Order: sequence, then C-alpha cells, then structure tokens
Amino acid sequence: MPKSKSPIIECRRARRVIVASALLLSVAAAPALAETELADGFTIGGRLRQGLALAYDKAVTGGGVEIGQAAYLLELTSAWRPTSNVTVTADFWLRGDLYRDIGGDLVGRGIQDYSSPDFRDQFRYHLNGAGAGTAGGPLAMPPRDPFGSEDEQNVFFSDFNDEMIREFAVKVTDPENRYAVKIGKFVRAWGQSDGIRLLDVLHAQDYRQKFIFGDSDEMRIPSWMTAVDLDLGRLGIGDAFGAVGIERPKLELIYMPEYHHSRFVINNPTPGDATSGGLYGLPYPLLIDKASGRGVAYFGASLSDNEPDRFMMDEPTLGARLKFDVAGGEATLNALYGYQDMPIVKLTGADVVVGNALHDGGNAVTVVPLDAATTEAVVQGVYVPALRGGADASAIQTGVLGCPYPGGSFCSVNVKFDLDYNYRRKLVGASFSRDMVEWRLGPKDVSPVLRSEFSYEFDKPFNRAIATTVFGDSEEGTAALIVDPSRGVTERDQISFMIGADYFLWLPFWTEQDTSIFTSVQFFTIVTPNGEDLLFQAPYAAYGAKLHPVQNYATLLASHNFDDGKLGTELLVVYDIQNAGFALRQRIDLNYFGDHIRPRIELTHFEADPEQGVLGIADHVDNIEFSMTFQF
Repeated sequence: MPKSKSPIIECRRARRVIVASALLLSVAAAPALAETELADGFTIGGRLRQGLALAYDKAVTGGGVEIGQAAYLLELTSAWRPTSNVTVTADFWLRGDLYRDIGGDLVGRGIQDYSSPDFRDQFRYHLNGAGAGTAGGPLAMPPRDPFGSEDEQNVFFSDFNDEMIREFAVKVTDPENRYAVKIGKFVRAWGQSDGIRLLDVLHAQDYRQKFIFGDSDEMRIPSWMTAVDLDLGRLGIGDAFGAVGIERPKLELIYMPEYHHSRFVINNPTPGDATSGGLYGLPYPLLIDKASGRGVAYFGASLSDNEPDRFMMDEPTLGARLKFDVAGGEATLNALYGYQDMPIVKLTGADVVVGNALHDGGNAVTVVPLDAATTEAVVQGVYVPALRGGADASAIQTGVLGCPYPGGSFCSVNVKFDLDYNYRRKLVGASFSRDMVEWRLGPKDVSPVLRSEFSYEFDKPFNRAIATTVFGDSEEGTAALIVDPSRGVTERDQISFMIGADYFLWLPFWTEQDTSIFTSVQFFTIVTPNGEDLLFQAPYAAYGAKLHPVQNYATLLASHNFDDGKLGTELLVVYDIQNAGFALRQRIDLNYFGDHIRPRIELTHFEADPEQGVLGIADHVDNIEFSMTFQF
C-alpha cells in the first residue's frame, strides 16, 4: 500500500499541477508568428515546446499517477544565402526539464536493503531529492528514505557547445553541382531503419529525455565536422560505374574531429556520486549474486567517464558512403572508423566507508581507498564466499568488512568503475531499397517498397557475463564485474541485418477511408559469433542479462490522419523476440489550431523484465505526455 500523504504534500502537488498547466496555457496563448525573411536571402524561425508527462508505472510512482517530466525546448533557426552557391545555417537550442520544480514524488530503486530478507529488496530514493532522510541510523532499522539525488543539471542543458549549438555551418556548392562542401557543426543521417540503428552511426545519441523513443533528428548529437559530397557522374567518372550497372553514383566523405559518446544518466543514490536523470534516467542496477540469489549488501558504485579527447584533429571519426542506383533501386555502401558511443565498465578500485552503512563518506569516521587488485581479492576471496555461506548483516560487518558491529560503527563499500569509451569502432555496411512496381496489392493496386540494411562491426568490445577471478573461479552476475579488466572485457565481431517493407494500406472493409494508412514493418537479426556469456550492456548483469548470440527484433510503424488531416495518429511498436519484451509509442496530433500551434498527446509504454535487453532497462518509464508546440 502506498504511504499516506499529508495535506501539506497534497497542497504542494496541487500547486505543481497548476504551475504546469499555466506553462502549457502560456504557450497556447502565444501569438502565431510566421517564418520571417529579415532581408533578401536571410530567414529566421523556430519553435517553442512545453510538455507535461504523467508517469503511471508503480515502480516509480508507488501506485497511482505522478508528474514525471516537464521537458521544454526553445529552438531558433536561421538561414542566409549570400550567393546562389553559398548557404549559412544556424540552429540553437535551449532545453531541459522543469520536473525539479513542479514534478511529483517519483522514486527510484537503489542499493540493496541490508535489513530485507537475503538483502533482495532495494532502498527506494527520491529522484528529485525531496524527502531524503538521514544517511545514518541503526543498522537493524535503516531510515525509510535514506537517500535523495540532485537533478538540478536536468533543469537546463547549459553546455553551449555540446547542448545549445545544434547547427552552425556553411555549405558551398559548385555552380555545376559537381560537388558540395559543408563545414561546421551539424548532423548527417545514414541508413533507413526505424527505431534500431544499423547504419545511422555517424553521431552518438541523446537518451536523456525520451530514451529510444525520441525523434531521430532530436536524438542525434551534432559534431564539428566537414562533409564533402561528390557527384561522380558530373565529375566525368560515371561511365566506369555504368559499365557494371551502377547509375548516378555519388560519394560522401566525412571528417569529424569532435568526439561525442551517447548521453544518458544512471540514477545513482550513492552519496558522493548521487545522480538523477529523472523519469528517463537509467535505473540503478540490481546487485544480486547469481549463484546464491542473495543481494549484495553494503555495496554501492561510483562511476567515472574515461573518454577520448573531445577534439582530435589527428584521430578523427572518418566516414564514407557511396550512393547509387542499381537493379531498379537505390543502394549504398558505407564505412566508418571512429570511437564507440557506449561504454565498457572497468574496475578501478574501491573506497571503504568506515563508520557509515549507507556509503556516505561525508558522515563517516574515515574513508579507506583500495586499488583494483585488493578490491577484487577482498570481494572474491572473502565477501562472496561469506554471502553464499548465508552470512547475516552482523557477520558481514564484523567478519568481512571488519567493523565492530553491534558496537555502533558500521561500514560500507563504494566500488569504483570507469565507463570506458576508448575503443575504436570499425564498421562497414550496405543498404538497398526498391519500389516493387511488379507487385500490385490491395484494392488500390499499391506497390510496397522493400528495404534492407546490413552492417559488420569488427572487434566490438563487451563486458563478460561470466568472468574468471584472480583465484581462478568463474563468477556470473554482479560479481563478474569486480575483476581485473583484462579478464572482464573481450572483443567480438558483430553482424546485423534488417529487412523491411513500407506499404500504403487501404482496407477493403473501410468504405469511407479517404487516405491510405502508412505502414512500415521491419525485422532485425543481430548475430554475435562466439557471443555466449557476454553482457549486452554493463553494468546490467544481475539476472542473467546476457547478450543473445542471435538477437531478433521486430518493429511496426503505422500512421494515419483523420478528420481531413486535422487528427494525426502514429503508432510505433518494438518487439524484443528473445527477451519477450515490447514497447510502444502512440502519438495523437491535434492540428485544429492553424499552422503554428501543435498540441500532442503521446503515450509511452514498456513491458519487459528488469535488465532483460534494452527494453528491460526502460521498463519503469511508462507515461502519457501532453505537449504544446508553437512554431514561428
């Protein structure tokens, strides 16, 4: 049963709802402005969007509904064409999440509760920091809400280069359209698959506000780069390609000296490393010993990014794409050499917090640092055997951590990990799409469009799901991460396929259907040879969250406009076949207020087991969002 709330809390909640409603109404009441041409060849425009999400998953609300996110976006765009062959573009963003000021009381899962049976429960904590209790208390009766986390960084994404400049570039085009050169900060999209990226790998992704269900043009992280587009036919070398049936060949070359990795926040309540990404923050991992099924009590984590230099002229990301027509369709050949955008977890050591059971070094007698080798020896040689031997809280404190419980002094451990991005990404791929004019289907004789993609990635890094300890034992689950990286990390090649079809559907029984229903179905297969006993993504390891050597996904996208185009609907479904998980996003656009005001209702829902595949990471983010966009 959820705990009762005081009248003061209910009053605060009502005030938050009123403030959030006022934000939406203020956007709706704004005057409609058209895109403005300030001078000959110079235009300016933009949009203002404010959303309000109501979270309903009991994992974060405790039951009922809570305000979960209040994401906003102010975008200003401009374009200037001083000559017919030169274009200067700029796009600046101000965005963030007002949840900290108006949000409800969302809670996240944290470290293992040492007072629960077999330590299997997790401490809950407040994602917005409200209501955090003391970080001390008797060992047998820990405080109900021992932690809070600070999410102030979510209110305004304020890094000017990384988060506010969306595009600032100049493009020069040859008068005869033989070549074009674009220099500056911008994004380039590759591939044609929806929801799961195979070839769209030039840019890292931002998962902080919508996870995998964000719009692709908003999720890609721009970089300072140079793109050169060459029309090989106009340059006089098209005949060589035509001899082998290739027509209209075009070559795209990418030089990207600025590096970005994907952005996400792991909700971590451990004092000293308390982070919160709010509703879309990735959950704190379940710290469970796979062999005994018991929770790993008194252990927390501290994470540090270990990434390449942000700007590297001599070690850039390099890309190339050859685009051409062949066999009645359009094909591409792709190659990329860069850095990984998702991390590998590497043990670097630990801090023993003496005098505090809840990892709070600021309220401890002392903090004792351990190097990686000592950390592994203590955990694997002393702690894990005691846990599997049924040791209770007292025995772990006195026999393993060396604290004089029950005399009043307790200990805990913060294990330190690097999130390491210093691995090269080496990928080649191809795509092909074709309008199948030979096939005339349905009551309107509509032809489907077939699409396919292929990628091959060399030496992709993985954390091991089963690792060998310094004592020669094999560990699985959480303990497999607490080993020397030389035994906990490996590399494998990975092969990915996608085949899909787009079809404009007319239903024979719908006699009043005035426009088609756009549908797109895709099937993905990702093969990792010798991929047994690897983690699909560390640090999620507790419940056998292994990579499947053959992983399959299916996606469905369907959209249709009702009421003469004024009521737009779009459904996107992702199904994880091996892990039996699915997720959906349903959008409803209310286009009844002219060309400038765009209300939207968006439902996001996940059904998956915790930590089982990508969808299992987001099984807590179910919400319905109401948003208003004002375009000018």
